[in-house]
Amino acid sequence: MDAAPKTLVADIGATHARFALASGGVLGEPVVLATGAYRESPDLVRAAMTALAVDRVDEACFAVAGPVVAGVAEVTNGGLAFNAAAHGNLLEAPVSIVNDFHALAMAVPGLERLEAIGGDPSRGSQRGVKAVLGPGSGLGMSVLLPRDSGGWQVLASEGGHADLAPGNPLEQELLTVLLTKHEGVCWETVLSGPGLVNLYQAVAVLWGMTPEPLTAEEISRRGESADDPVCHQTLELFFALLGAAAGNLALTVCAHAGVYIGGGIVPQLAEFARSSPLRRRFEERVELGSLVAGIPIFLILDPYPGLSGALACLDRV
Repeated sequence: MDAAPKTLVADIGATHARFALASGGVLGEPVVLATGAYRESPDLVRAAMTALAVDRVDEACFAVAGPVVAGVAEVTNGGLAFNAAAHGNLLEAPVSIVNDFHALAMAVPGLERLEAIGGDPSRGSQRGVKAVLGPGSGLGMSVLLPRDSGGWQVLASEGGHADLAPGNPLEQELLTVLLTKHEGVCWETVLSGPGLVNLYQAVAVLWGMTPEPLTAEEISRRGESADDPVCHQTLELFFALLGAAAGNLALTVCAHAGVYIGGGIVPQLAEFARSSPLRRRFEERVELGSLVAGIPIFLILDPYPGLSGALACLDRV
């Protein structure tokens, strides 16, 4: 094994855990492991070290899809727990634990593959407030603030768990259906991989149909064309609700320098997103619609932004 000192960075979600070595920048293709295949987080980290062919590192940063309190995080939709002190003992190196959307926000200033949808794209280069969100196994959110002394500061957020706000009679009907199956309905209930399935099942009920046992990937694939009208409407509603959630976040934090959408779902549907209701619903802000109209939405198309963000978090310490 290579004994050269390096940095270990990881982006750990409920479905996949991505690990890579870094030295000045992320090195090579990451190792991608199935998070659910491991009962304990040290086993996951050991497997990653073996796959990366490295037996020691100088430092590490794990971006985990769950809230972080005092260096401890648990994957919200998975269950694996990560403890900075315990993993530091395991690796015999300092370990930082951050929320995955904290890391994604830190990656934003260095992203190279961004696609603007509406608004004034030039604002993305401004040192203003930037909002970040994205559906994956859950719905992550964070806010990036410019520091007066230079650099950036991240405000963590669990806004994906805020109550869903329907914006029209159809969405109100969907909420009524969803409440028959869920104790509460938040944005993540419909804006995530499992949420896309929830949304499809609710749409099928409104159509008077028995929903098929489809996965989120199947719903997305079928929904990209109008050949399957139920899946197509599901995908249209998914992007409409995402636009509403993004617009709410933009107003809440005055994100004049842009709203950045990442996660595991939307970048794969970039073509659909362009013609979807995403931008229209983003701008439907009643009296403040004209204010939001200038705020650009950026799709994050960089392949592994969570890893570069985790590295940026270490640079920030």
